[in-house]
Amino acid sequence: MGPCAKLRPIQPDMPSLIAGRSTRMEVLELLRRKQTASAENIAAELGITANAVRQHLTNLERDGLVRSQPVRTKRGRPVLQFSLTERADAAFPKRYGQLASMVLAELQEMGGPEMLDEVFARVAHRNAQAVAPTMQGLDFDQKVERLVDWIARAGTLAEQEETPAGVRVSIHNCPFRNTALKFPQVCTITPQLMVELLGQPVSQEKSIHRRDPYCSFLVQRPDPAAD
Repeated sequence: MGPCAKLRPIQPDMPSLIAGRSTRMEVLELLRRKQTASAENIAAELGITANAVRQHLTNLERDGLVRSQPVRTKRGRPVLQFSLTERADAAFPKRYGQLASMVLAELQEMGGPEMLDEVFARVAHRNAQAVAPTMQGLDFDQKVERLVDWIARAGTLAEQEETPAGVRVSIHNCPFRNTALKFPQVCTITPQLMVELLGQPVSQEKSIHRRDPYCSFLVQRPDPAAD
C-alpha cells in the first residue's frame, strides 16, 4: 500500500475522450441507464445517426468498454445489442476520496487525533503482515527492493537510491493525495510499514502534505558491526 494510495478513477490506457461531455460519454451513460440497447435505439435516444452511433460503439468495444451480442427477433436477422463491460465502470465519476475524508473526519471527531493515529498504525501493520512472508530469507537490500516494488504496484511511481546516509525511497505520485492533504496521518503508513518490515529507523525527508512535490523517506542501513 502506498503512503499517501486515491483509487484510480480511470485506467491509465483509458481514452481521454471519456472524461468530457462527448457523444462517446453519452452513449456510455445511456447504456448504463438502459442496461442494453441496439445502435438504432441509441441513435433515436441521442438524436444522431445510427452510423455515427455504430462508429462510437465500434471504438468503445475495441477499448473494452462495451460488448455486443446478437439477439434473435421474431422476424428478420438477429439484432446486435450492446451493454457495458466491467471496465466501463471506471469511466463514470467516482468520489472515493471524498468518502474517505468524510469517514476520517467522523472518526477524528469521535476519538480525536489519537484514534486516527491508531487506525493508520493498524493499516500499516496489516499491510506489513501481508508483505512479510515474501521477504523471508532476504537480506536488507533485497528486502528494500521487494518493498519498493510492492509499494509501486499502487501506481506510486516509487524508486530507491543510495545515499551516504542510507537508502532513500521516493514516491512521486500519491494515490491518496487529496485525503492526505487533509489528514497527515495517511502519510504515516509508509514509514511505519518500512520500520516493521526492514527493522531499521526511517525518517521522512520530503512530504506532499508539506507541499513538497513528492514524498521521500530515508532508511538507515544496518550497522555492519552488528552482523
